[in-house]
Amino acid sequence: MKIIDAAIVAKLKFLTLFAVSYQDRKGATRQWHMVSRGASPKCIGGDRTRPDAAIIVPYHRREDKLVVIKEFRVPVGDYQYGFPAGLLDPGESLEATAGRELREETGLELVRVFRHSPAIFSSAGLSDESIAMVFAEVDGIPSLRHTSDSEEIEVFLLDRREVQTLVQRDDIVFGARAWLAMDAFARMGAAYLTGV
Repeated sequence: MKIIDAAIVAKLKFLTLFAVSYQDRKGATRQWHMVSRGASPKCIGGDRTRPDAAIIVPYHRREDKLVVIKEFRVPVGDYQYGFPAGLLDPGESLEATAGRELREETGLELVRVFRHSPAIFSSAGLSDESIAMVFAEVDGIPSLRHTSDSEEIEVFLLDRREVQTLVQRDDIVFGARAWLAMDAFARMGAAYLTGV
């Protein structure tokens, strides 16, 4: 398998659709359509180590609760349970992004980052977008005063039992990574988040 080149099919403000030409294992040239947040897809030499976005898994230590958001997501046409998330601005650190997005989407303040994942790919069949999971301690009182008009968010502080009940529901929509983190918190508590 070998990448040959990529051509832009359509360019939008935050996404570009590419037709990627590649050679399959038998030497035949094929084409794959994908979206990227970059000017060129990562398969053509982009940085696979810097995430495009951060997903913050916020633990409110004072309350001993996980912070979960319910947000309207246009692609699924419904509310999705998950965590605050957002794109890294050029030159912005992962911690700065986590603090900014946490404040914008929940009104809470970042106290410290316990740990974070490397850049991990969300949906490699469709996109080269990568994210980093940021496990963080937060403080404050939830507020939606910093959300934009295009965001409809509800913030919940949930204990282990409440999270366990939530992840067992099959009548609501979850973000995949968020469901996994919530399930682990329900089983292991704060030790999963803090890494201790």
